Amino acid sequence: MSEEKVRNSEQLEDDFRMNQAYMNRLFCTTKERVGYIAYSALHMLSLGQYDVGADIWLYKIFGVQPKGLAKATATLTVYDIINDPVSAAIIDNMRTRWGKFKPFQYLAMIPSVISGIYTIFLPLIATYFNMNAGQKLIAYMVLMYFNETIGAFFGGGGYIENVFTPNPNERTSLLVTANFVSDLIGKLPSQILGLLYDLINNGKLKISLTKTFISFKLVIWIIATVPTIYWYIVSKERVPQSEKPPHPVKGVLSVFRNRPLLIYTLTGLIGGIDIGSGEDLYYNDVLNFNMLPTIAGIPGMPISYASYAFAPKFRQKFSTRTLWYFSSGSIFVSEALFFFTGLIGGEKNGFYQKKLPMSIAFAIGNCIEMVFYATKGIVGKEINYEVLDYCEWQNGFRVEATINLINGYFTKIKDAILRIINASLLQDWAQYEIGETAVQTQQTKWRLFLIALGPHLIFDFLALIPMIFYNIDSKTRERMYMDLEKSRAKRALMEKLERDAEEQQA
Repeated sequence: MSEEKVRNSEQLEDDFRMNQAYMNRLFCTTKERVGYIAYSALHMLSLGQYDVGADIWLYKIFGVQPKGLAKATATLTVYDIINDPVSAAIIDNMRTRWGKFKPFQYLAMIPSVISGIYTIFLPLIATYFNMNAGQKLIAYMVLMYFNETIGAFFGGGGYIENVFTPNPNERTSLLVTANFVSDLIGKLPSQILGLLYDLINNGKLKISLTKTFISFKLVIWIIATVPTIYWYIVSKERVPQSEKPPHPVKGVLSVFRNRPLLIYTLTGLIGGIDIGSGEDLYYNDVLNFNMLPTIAGIPGMPISYASYAFAPKFRQKFSTRTLWYFSSGSIFVSEALFFFTGLIGGEKNGFYQKKLPMSIAFAIGNCIEMVFYATKGIVGKEINYEVLDYCEWQNGFRVEATINLINGYFTKIKDAILRIINASLLQDWAQYEIGETAVQTQQTKWRLFLIALGPHLIFDFLALIPMIFYNIDSKTRERMYMDLEKSRAKRALMEKLERDAEEQQA
């Protein structure tokens, strides 16, 4: 070994001994903290069940046929299968002086803005050009293909959320704060729009659903986009990547050897089997009461805010798996109470079409669910971070894009099949009528209720089973992060030494 290498090795050991608190300190600057909280709280701000791609938008505002849409989106799945491996290889093999993911943030800005503007005014474009259902479908699929391309090749910038701090405690703290801010304002746009839609549906307001949507969507898009751009500018990567990217085949194999990832993926696949129409059309066309979740959710609001106080304590005391069971189990109980209340009385006189009993059932279930509201907001992302860190712990490298590729493949194939099934259920079995002025029959209303809630309840129960085999308990998690602390500190210091040597030579 040369004298310089010996000297560098000794310096590395000395520096490492001085960095034993590597995982116990805060890494983010004030600008990053503000940026992360604002971005996490606002970048997903939307009109909820009334936004682009949701059932009400597709079938009431924009006006496309369910079966035609299902067939068209099946071609998008084929496109995904082709471009996803290419994009995953590009992202996981990226190595620059700015980081692995940082360049993708800047590359995504302009196409994302173009997509946002097109999305907002798409219903107006369709009206201006007097498009028929087929032309509307083409215009919508242009948007879908464009967004898929942006997400595949520029979406790597989103992975900075996994690596902006190596300290899981700092990440959890910021996530709790961001979720609290999001909880305060995140539902407000859909609640306001839901109130207006109820007034329009019940003949109290004589305004167009389309114009109402466009006005709200424009404002919400601006509010969501500004903090996203700010976060793209101030965010940094701090979890060092492996010196050399893994071979693509090795990266894929590491995913299948990652037991927690496979369990979590299986759980998401089962829980994501959303056979039916979803609750939005049920609220809109059966109850004529889009505001039911908002009004019936009022008793649970104080509980949801209080849940943020003890969520960090839950995180310290229980494993991620246990917290997941708390949150998912409470949701299942809430859904079951709501569904079985609606079944009382049958098709003709059922509670499912009565506002008061369904509101009471929703309120009781919601209060149960809200006990673990903050925990639910944390545990979903924490499991995602945890399985990525587990992969790094077991293999010595991170493959965020490859993991997302495998997980995305399963999800997209499942979704393509479900779109066809759900479209047939909605159009052929329930005989749902599309259009802003359409009126549904009694039988259609009953079947909308059944397919909106019944199948989803079954698969939510089945999704509870795989997590029994999730093998990261509290002790394993603690040991994993202790080992990662050492390996990350060494890699970070090696990178620093290499940069210092390059600067000296220059």
